[in-house]
Amino acid sequence: MTDSAEATARETGRQVRRAADSRWFEVTARAGFVGSGVVHLLIGYLAVLLGIGTSAGGSGSQGSQSGETDQSGALAQLAAVPGGVVLLWVVAVGTAALTLRLVVEAVVGGRTDSARSWLNRGKNVAKAVVYGVIAYSSTSFALGAGRSSSGSTRSAAAKALATPGGVFLLLAVAAIAVAVGIGLVVIGVRRSYRKHLVTPPASVERPLTVLAVTGYVAKGIAVTIVGVLVAVAAFTSDPEQATGLDGAFEAVKAMPGGGVLLVVIGVGFLAFGVYSFFRAKYARI
Repeated sequence: MTDSAEATARETGRQVRRAADSRWFEVTARAGFVGSGVVHLLIGYLAVLLGIGTSAGGSGSQGSQSGETDQSGALAQLAAVPGGVVLLWVVAVGTAALTLRLVVEAVVGGRTDSARSWLNRGKNVAKAVVYGVIAYSSTSFALGAGRSSSGSTRSAAAKALATPGGVFLLLAVAAIAVAVGIGLVVIGVRRSYRKHLVTPPASVERPLTVLAVTGYVAKGIAVTIVGVLVAVAAFTSDPEQATGLDGAFEAVKAMPGGGVLLVVIGVGFLAFGVYSFFRAKYARI
């Protein structure tokens, strides 16, 4: 790269960073945590209903999806309530801004080429993917074009299995999901999420800690189960085994005592949702 091109790249990075550090961008990005919190609250609510054996299914065009206990089910529930489309747009815009912020951090946020810097960039990319999916899904449901995420997962698994080396691709996806799930549990147990927050008031710290630890552990368990199901699909060459959170929750419920465990996981997602509201206020942005 020539000196001129390198200087241009640096200046572009500074301009992007300046925009990402603006007040309006910060407010919108914080709204992304609120949107994520709403989605997690709805997923937790649906998981608890499934655990106690209550159908969350609705009627009409959204009915087939609102009974799902995953992200698509949560968004379908949100779309079905009065004013839900407006809320979906709020979730979409907020999580899209947060996604962009994370991408900026991944591209220009690192100041060194150390292994830790690149690891942090990788984490920001992974988070950007998660929030980007929520933004895309929220937009789809707001436009009335929402789809079942479990169906999409099975379709993707079927396509992967139909291609050469597809089994290894699914195993790689499964390994990543399991690693992410274990990582979430570790974050909760070690309370390492604190480094991403400003120090909250003493009156807030204890409830925030309970919510964060409970939420991260429960979410980590759920994501790990998703990874296991994808691995089963790869080993059995059966794409029907590859599902998202919806299938993971169904698998938990099928276990002895699974209803109780599912309620506990659902409560964990509810806790993570409330924690996300705290995060919107105290996150380092």
